[in-house]
Amino acid sequence: MAISLTRDAEAEELLSDPQFLSQWTRLYGACPWASACQSPGFVTAWHEAYKDRHSPFIVREYSPAGDLIGLISLATDKSSGQLTVAGERQAEYKTWLTLPSNGSSFIEAALAELACKTDVSSLSFRYLPPGTPTDWIARLGKTAGRCHMQQHPRPIIPVGDSSALTEYLQKKKSGKSVRNSFNRLKRIGNLSLEQIRDADQLRPIFDQLITFYDIRQGGAHGKFVFQQDSAKKPFHLALLKTPGLLHVTVLKAGAEILSAQFGISDGKVFSGALPIISPFHAADSPMQVHVLMLVEKLHRDGYSIFDLTASMDPFKERFVASYDSVCSLTVYFRHRIRHQVVQASQVLARRSLRSLRIEPHAALEQLQNLTRVPIRAWPSVLAKNSLTLLTKRLAEKKFKIYELEPKQIPPLEGARGMSRDHLADLLAFQPTEVWQTRQRFIASALKRIEAGDHFYTRVENGRLLHISWLIEHQRSNIFPEIGQEFPFPPGAAVLFGSYTDPQWRRHHLWWSALQQMLHDLGQNPTVSHIFTAVPAANEPARHTIERVGFVSVV
Repeated sequence: MAISLTRDAEAEELLSDPQFLSQWTRLYGACPWASACQSPGFVTAWHEAYKDRHSPFIVREYSPAGDLIGLISLATDKSSGQLTVAGERQAEYKTWLTLPSNGSSFIEAALAELACKTDVSSLSFRYLPPGTPTDWIARLGKTAGRCHMQQHPRPIIPVGDSSALTEYLQKKKSGKSVRNSFNRLKRIGNLSLEQIRDADQLRPIFDQLITFYDIRQGGAHGKFVFQQDSAKKPFHLALLKTPGLLHVTVLKAGAEILSAQFGISDGKVFSGALPIISPFHAADSPMQVHVLMLVEKLHRDGYSIFDLTASMDPFKERFVASYDSVCSLTVYFRHRIRHQVVQASQVLARRSLRSLRIEPHAALEQLQNLTRVPIRAWPSVLAKNSLTLLTKRLAEKKFKIYELEPKQIPPLEGARGMSRDHLADLLAFQPTEVWQTRQRFIASALKRIEAGDHFYTRVENGRLLHISWLIEHQRSNIFPEIGQEFPFPPGAAVLFGSYTDPQWRRHHLWWSALQQMLHDLGQNPTVSHIFTAVPAANEPARHTIERVGFVSVV
């Protein structure tokens, strides 16, 4: 039968047609290589969430009897007009659905029809699920040089075989690191792995999980994906409308959330998507405990594979049991050389940045900061910033260290104006200098949080105005931030790392944070001494803390 192309409003009607969706569901069940990303529930949820950016484009084939025997769900980008496979970055696997008998013939005919009747320049399938027919690629490639396919190792954990899984778990749980994680987390509370099955369960905790995720991804890679993609949250909530499609588990110690793992599921294969860790417990490695408990759960629930997905990182390598492979495929309809040159340039640029320990997203952010400065002002800005950095380093070589005894803490003046350990406030940081990036700020904050430090913040209108840091139990003999040796006595607390947005430095925010931190320390009976350090040349800061009662000791 002929291939039909349906797009835009007509395709939207098709996606809401119960008869078509029923045929789609039957074809999805009959296609041996289908992944959950090609299910009607996944694709319709994605189109609903991203309808402002993409319109549906459906390629179909019917049998003489009127049965749907071939389907590929695409989308048109409303800003560029280009075609992409539905799901875009939200879909780990991209393929077409057919019966086993027409897997190759359908995609060949579909691509030919797209080449004739659209202006698509390329189509990317990253990644093809295992078993997707690829014999046709050689034929198409030889005639036009139009296809590029590359294999990628995929780490997996087989969870269906009881004896193999028992051996795997015994080996992993016997490791010192895992044993220590279990023991440390159990001290917080009883460990439990809870599955979230519907949107009403997820909504009350979703914003907290999103903050955990964006903080970690932002600090590591400069990606704040939920902040930058407003459709990502409603998309995941919509996935929960289809039972079993979005598999979400939360690891708790008592009532406290330690980690979460989102994955796409077809009931047999679980493909990990969003690993989420609480920064407050990251030092105890909750995700490795989460993974092992999830492996056991998937086995009990009848799954066969825990798919760690093809992108490699050291964490996945710690848990992989074996490897299979998946392929990425790009089909070029026109401008093949141009596409390949651009892609090669992008790969080279990313590698070059990472060799300099610069994440591409952070580099883009810094470039955007520079572009906000008029070119004619660059020389003066660079000169000013260079002088500022030089004088700052020279001045910070000389610090005065101050001490205050808890019994001398003055009463708190007025209401509490700062939030304590409010993680979402960190995402409100906005750079004010050309060399600053959110990634560096978040990465530094994460290190302090994972070390057990506390922070006090003030946010207004979505902008971080002030942050100050507190160590309740200083264990090192190195003064934080200034790196100076100091013989801290037992029970020492340290105030350090204050930052105020330049436009708000006359609003006494540091004074408010200082008072609140001191008040909280006064409620802690284990604190016997409080220390802080101020640049010797900063007379206003020295005057402020001396007014509180701090006494210079160095």
